[in-house]
Amino acid sequence: MRIMLKAGLAASVLALAMTVTTDVFAADLGSIKDGYAPPAYVASAGPCYLRGDVGYSVSRDPSVTWPVNNTVWTDNGSGDGVVTEDELSSVFVTDAVTNVSLDNTWLAEGGLGCGSGSRGFRGEIMLGYRGNRDLQGEPGIYDPGPAVGDPDPAGPGTPIDDPLHTSIQSYTLMLNVYKDLGNYNRFVPYVGAGIGLAVHDVDEVYFTGNPALTNRIEGDRDVSFAWALMAGVGYQISNRAILDVGYRYIDMGSAQSGRVDSAGFVNPAVKIDDLAAHEVKVGLRYHFGGAEADTTQFK
Repeated sequence: MRIMLKAGLAASVLALAMTVTTDVFAADLGSIKDGYAPPAYVASAGPCYLRGDVGYSVSRDPSVTWPVNNTVWTDNGSGDGVVTEDELSSVFVTDAVTNVSLDNTWLAEGGLGCGSGSRGFRGEIMLGYRGNRDLQGEPGIYDPGPAVGDPDPAGPGTPIDDPLHTSIQSYTLMLNVYKDLGNYNRFVPYVGAGIGLAVHDVDEVYFTGNPALTNRIEGDRDVSFAWALMAGVGYQISNRAILDVGYRYIDMGSAQSGRVDSAGFVNPAVKIDDLAAHEVKVGLRYHFGGAEADTTQFK
């Protein structure tokens, strides 16, 4: 059900982005259709701009899985006091990682945008980076059990916690579309949506507290679909410069570790899903092209 819901939401965002993008490029740049009064910076300083943002990303705790299979000994009654192969079996314990936490981080973005000028629509292409976020959680308890030839176990072993640790860095390439909602004495509120790609670098995975899990599992790089919803306000601080303060909810898809550990053994991959965040950004949009702005309206 969760997968179907995410797929439906992503499809809705994609449809919105495609619809608005079509409107942007189909708009008559010189018209004032539907009574929309374009912001002064669009009409006077040109519809296109460069943009740079910095901000803070508050991570949602993702869903993490790592399958755990333990070796279990069953006495066959031979009475020889030695573990034999027919007395061992593999039992699936769980793949759930509980008590997951993902750190918050800073973010930086830059890109290029253009607007229709008359309808209040604009589109952007933005490249972003989110700093290192430490991730930890508690997988099922791994117990390798006895090996063939070991003495028969005297009883069950003592459970040992084995917290899982790794970290993630993310890059995003997003196509964003916005609707400016009018100019209120230099303040221009807006809403928007975006789709794109997220590239996640997952560092090596290691465990603490369990002497049976001393090897480290290699990291990996994954590419995932990303989508976002935005709202904010721009403030015209000069003829060409716009201060932009905004909020964004972004879903950056999923990632996973590699499979080979530091001893060369192949392990299940640690899978990380629902990499999402609430973000606050402050940026500057510098508009270029066009004529000098008419600032008499602000006097």
